[in-house]
Amino acid sequence: MGMINSLVLEEMFLKHYQEWCLLSFSYVGDLEDSKDVVQNIFIKLLQKEFDAPIVDLKKYINTCIRNESLKKIKKSQRTFSLKNYSTEVSSHENELIRSEISDTLFRQIDALPDHSKKVFELCVLEDLKYENAAEIMGITVNTVKYHLKKSFKLLRLNLKDVYFWLF
Repeated sequence: MGMINSLVLEEMFLKHYQEWCLLSFSYVGDLEDSKDVVQNIFIKLLQKEFDAPIVDLKKYINTCIRNESLKKIKKSQRTFSLKNYSTEVSSHENELIRSEISDTLFRQIDALPDHSKKVFELCVLEDLKYENAAEIMGITVNTVKYHLKKSFKLLRLNLKDVYFWLF
């Protein structure tokens, strides 16, 4: 068991903070929320112990940010449907845009191949560990990783227009 070197983490945070905020923003559509996502990831990383060293820390953090952003979207979708709609027009328009982006994202997740979709839902949306997802599905951990990689690749490809639309 070990922890990530805090100096390495601090250096990465300073170097890539804006890039990661933009990545999160491309999912959540709100600058403050995207800053919260990135900062929360780093707080968790500073506190977390790992069973094995992380080979590519930047890639690992990118994945964490994507996953956390998707969870935030799902949470905000739930609360959005419960809100009353008598808010300012611009705020309402922003919510509609965000909701449309979320709908597009979830339609794309729904369109994933069956195994990839199930793995994505278990690991990303339900936050299960690879081992648990593998056990539930009766497949190996490497197959879980394969399906996750495939899911993210397909989502990146199918959602590239959404990114451009946001900016």
